[in-house]
Amino acid sequence: MSKFNKQNRLDEKAISIISDFFMNKHGDLFDLQFHGIKDNTPDTDGFLRLREKNENKVMAGDYLNQVVFFQLKGQEKAIENNTYVCKRQIVEFCKEINLPTILFVVSNIFTGVDNQKEIQIYWYHFSRVNIEVLNEINKSNNKNMILHGLEPLKVGNRDYVDIFYTFIKKLAKKDDFLDLPKELLDLAVNYKNKTLIVASILYLIGKVDKSDRIKVAKLLGFTLKDLNDIIISLSRQKLVYKNKDSVIFKQVQDEFKRDVGLLLLYEAVSKIDLDQLIKVFPEHNRKLHIYGNLSKAGHHPVVAKYFKKEVSSF
Repeated sequence: MSKFNKQNRLDEKAISIISDFFMNKHGDLFDLQFHGIKDNTPDTDGFLRLREKNENKVMAGDYLNQVVFFQLKGQEKAIENNTYVCKRQIVEFCKEINLPTILFVVSNIFTGVDNQKEIQIYWYHFSRVNIEVLNEINKSNNKNMILHGLEPLKVGNRDYVDIFYTFIKKLAKKDDFLDLPKELLDLAVNYKNKTLIVASILYLIGKVDKSDRIKVAKLLGFTLKDLNDIIISLSRQKLVYKNKDSVIFKQVQDEFKRDVGLLLLYEAVSKIDLDQLIKVFPEHNRKLHIYGNLSKAGHHPVVAKYFKKEVSSF
């Protein structure tokens, strides 16, 4: 006779809760479909297709050709500090799959069994930055992995579906770069990485003049022309203010009201030699500005490790 356990029941309840959320409450925006096979293998549980509702008709609209897959887990206790402990095999699958995949965590299930307002739904995308953080904070031999930075979808009476919809709409777009020959793709990736590093250093420093550009180029091993070309590109994207003497990183927010400079720093900080950056810009006011902006990324393990080292040196 086969058996079921507590986690089986939690996952079943999670299916019911997330189905109600997407299909009943927000069915005009999402089409949620499960694969229909209940198992314990670390693969996708289903997919989510975006819809666009018709403002002039009730319960009608268009399907969008944008799809993401998902893995779903249920948890008895509430999520705290946007953190979830997940089995390594599930994390490794979501890290490696070549499809856009979201992990949903439905939590606070049993305590909220009679009150749907207590139910929590969080989501996590295995982006390149999140994967880098996961690899830094989790030992390779651990059976479970800690996931920081889960995003809320429903917590109590608060519903964040508009933010989630916008994120998925961007995530599920076709990547035109995948069709490029390898040689061109390598060039594109290389330019992207250089741009990320330059933008991040400008964000940390805040303002650079002509003499500073020479220092930055030397620090990164770039030619001054390469550096200036990237700065011109950043200026065209309205990320920096540029005149003939100075370059100033702008305080720009994305559609989710997030600090764009901080997002760029999260992606590039592991590629920046922070010790050398401080040596190149040792002035007191420069160091304060660098430390201040760096502290905003304090949850990144590379930054946390750097500050710990700096504190221990005093």
